[in-house]
Amino acid sequence: MSNNASLTPIKDLKPFKTKWRCQVKLLHSWMQNTGFGGETLQMVLTDDSGEKISATCKRNNVLSVQRKLPLGKWRVLTTFSVSQASGQYRPTTHPYKMTISDETVITNSDIVQDSIFLSLARYADIIDGTLKTHLLIDVMGKIVSLQPVQIVQVKGQDRKKVQFRLVDENGKDLACCLWGKYAEQLEAYLEREEPLICLIRFAKISFYRGEVQITNAFDASIVYFDPTMEEALQFKEKIEQDELPLAVIENKAGKREIVLKEDDWNDLEIKTISELFVSNQVENCKIICSIEAVDTDWAWFYFGHKGCKHRAIKIGNNVTSISKHDDKQLWFCEHCKVKITEVIPVFKLHLIVRDDTETCKLMLLNTVANTIVGQEAVDLWDGSYDEIEDPELLPESIRALVGKSFCFGISVRSDNVRDGAETFKVLEVWSGDHILKVESQSEPNSMIGTSSSTMSTGDVLMLEGNSHNDSEECKTPFGKRRDDDADLQDKTSTSKKLRTSIKVEKEKEKEE
Repeated sequence: MSNNASLTPIKDLKPFKTKWRCQVKLLHSWMQNTGFGGETLQMVLTDDSGEKISATCKRNNVLSVQRKLPLGKWRVLTTFSVSQASGQYRPTTHPYKMTISDETVITNSDIVQDSIFLSLARYADIIDGTLKTHLLIDVMGKIVSLQPVQIVQVKGQDRKKVQFRLVDENGKDLACCLWGKYAEQLEAYLEREEPLICLIRFAKISFYRGEVQITNAFDASIVYFDPTMEEALQFKEKIEQDELPLAVIENKAGKREIVLKEDDWNDLEIKTISELFVSNQVENCKIICSIEAVDTDWAWFYFGHKGCKHRAIKIGNNVTSISKHDDKQLWFCEHCKVKITEVIPVFKLHLIVRDDTETCKLMLLNTVANTIVGQEAVDLWDGSYDEIEDPELLPESIRALVGKSFCFGISVRSDNVRDGAETFKVLEVWSGDHILKVESQSEPNSMIGTSSSTMSTGDVLMLEGNSHNDSEECKTPFGKRRDDDADLQDKTSTSKKLRTSIKVEKEKEKEE
């Protein structure tokens, strides 16, 4: 147990003595090699008020410090030196730094505090020069204008870099460039999913071609893509309505390039299903079709980590019902790489749809599926953690989708174009009068010549929103494009509720 009365806050640490006693948590550490100091362990420590200080120890103390002061754990440090902080890459604003030596005693603490103590910088302060460039900052934003990962020569060696821009909730944007392992981190992430939000901790403010640019500070930075801490989730809610999809493009050399598709869905081409199968480019487009069946080759949900919604694998003892669920049942989150005990069902619907030209298969992930089903997966779940024995036994809300017509915004991806994959991922869903308006504005080579019979075969489901959305012709789609599963990295569980189903006659649209 720590004696709080004898603890000194980080802000009060000064160089005049070494007999300090301070309660800290390790936020980040990395190895650094300098010509004059040799190999050292660099750290960022915080106290329970969020005040941070940089710390270091020499090579002969590294293993001991790493063992006694693990990442994210609270410890009490007794006897250490405090000296002037300096350099062009200072991870904290504290004027001093701490040095842990052989004399430093590290003991356990009884404090329970899980905050990572973000100190997010304001874009305006970065842009106008208010912040000092030698101080590293935390910065978060929505990724836009994502360029291909490049390999460039730096001092005779190949290094990867990737450039993009970050946008805050007020629309201000910053240039960003990640180098080396951080560019590789983004490249690997893009193999699984399309990132929306980037958080860079201990980022460097620099300049490139006269413009302020954010970049990683060698190995001192931490980069998160689509982080799940509270600050990131709140930020995501603010910018979600303006979200733009990313697409993977094949260049002439056959290499993958990641570019931003800033398409207005209202301007995208409406295609027939038969045209999808002969498409030779990665793109987003729309199709108007009716749901013919639910593809029961697939389960309609998977179990996801309650925190991040990514796929979880059951390990250890079996649990057959929610009433018997206890701490002994363990799961492994494939995204977080941790053992967990709390999981929830997450939609992964596979539908067979038809228009007047062909049939195809569509995949709808969590929030998009919530939109058309009208309920969250957990509300339809029977409480069993066992694998589905009979996939034909579907909840009524899902079976009721058969025969209904929708306008789907879909992604034709590289595996569809190059590998012949026959399932298309749904990014957006519209229905009701929006379908009729789209149909009336279309040319014969899209759906005007074929959609009448399609539209007359099933009830048209109205997803009613606020009145201002009606006047905008549903410019803000109902489904969110950031959904994914474990294979495709499902992200969010935010749901939108359906309202009354209404039969809409085409003649009414003509009169308007």
